[in-house]
Amino acid sequence: MSTWSKRDRFNAVLRGELPDRPPISAWRHFPDFEHGGPELLAKAMLDFQFKYDWDYIKLNPRAVYYHEAWGNEYDYTRYNDVIPTRVKTLVQERSDLDLIAEKSGDQGVFAEMLQATRLVVEGTKGQVPVFQTVFTPIGILLNLCGMRSLGRYRESPREGSPVIRMIQEDGARVHRAMKAISRTVASYVQALSETGADGIFYAALGMARTGYFTREEWEEFVRPYDLTVLEALGPMKSMIHTCGIYSNPEWFTDYPVDIIHWASSATGNPPLQGSGAWLKGRVPMGGVDERPFGQDKAEEIARLAEVTLSAMKRQPFLMAPDCSVSVKTLDSELRAFRGSVEQ
Repeated sequence: MSTWSKRDRFNAVLRGELPDRPPISAWRHFPDFEHGGPELLAKAMLDFQFKYDWDYIKLNPRAVYYHEAWGNEYDYTRYNDVIPTRVKTLVQERSDLDLIAEKSGDQGVFAEMLQATRLVVEGTKGQVPVFQTVFTPIGILLNLCGMRSLGRYRESPREGSPVIRMIQEDGARVHRAMKAISRTVASYVQALSETGADGIFYAALGMARTGYFTREEWEEFVRPYDLTVLEALGPMKSMIHTCGIYSNPEWFTDYPVDIIHWASSATGNPPLQGSGAWLKGRVPMGGVDERPFGQDKAEEIARLAEVTLSAMKRQPFLMAPDCSVSVKTLDSELRAFRGSVEQ
């Protein structure tokens, strides 16, 4: 039986050392429990943790809570997979960008998530590293304009994007909105530091996808506002997740982050193996395609995990699915994944 604690294992990887085995975790949404208050969400997260004994926790709150903060409204009785139906969209035209004002990061939906984070930290008695999910400001803006976040394997054409159009037609207004969003999220991140959480899982979503923003647009309208948020972290740790196909994880190697998580199985992305050559000291995270989960494919998931573990046996990394797993994921699939690192 290993004498390594979850924290020992996790911290060794952050130092660039090989622990007894790779730390492993997975996460999923719980639509029935994510919109009924912090206690209900925290209980769902803790039950999932205690059932599978993950080495670190990535909190998975409802995917729309940031957008609610500025006035989007959702019908939680009608879900499309993990996204409730949007019934009110804040930004209908360019002038509506002026409605996006800076807010306090410890009020409203943010206060709800701060309490959920505290409850999870308390529930694990500090024995498990805990990371709360934080969205990139540009992804929040996209949703406030009525679009779903870019990511995974969904088509995300540049043509027809309201954000791209507004950047081209009224960049100054976009900058003002982005400043308000990023400063609000930075305030929230600072408040998270008081919950006992170890850090944040910074969801860059699929906003770095090749062909969506030009690199020049990225440098002007995305990167500075990401840095506003990340520089508010202080001593907390950070995972950054760049989602889906053609997600350009190398764009984030000079961000102030500790861990980079990307879909190494997805088209257009580099493998985990050998990533130390370009990660500039960041820890790689990932290793198993999330798509088989929820399809009664425990054996395939175990095989995919074995391939990654063999390829990465000399490189410290965090084992995880490439993205959140399906709400239809079976117990057998999660146990096959969790058990892979114990073989």
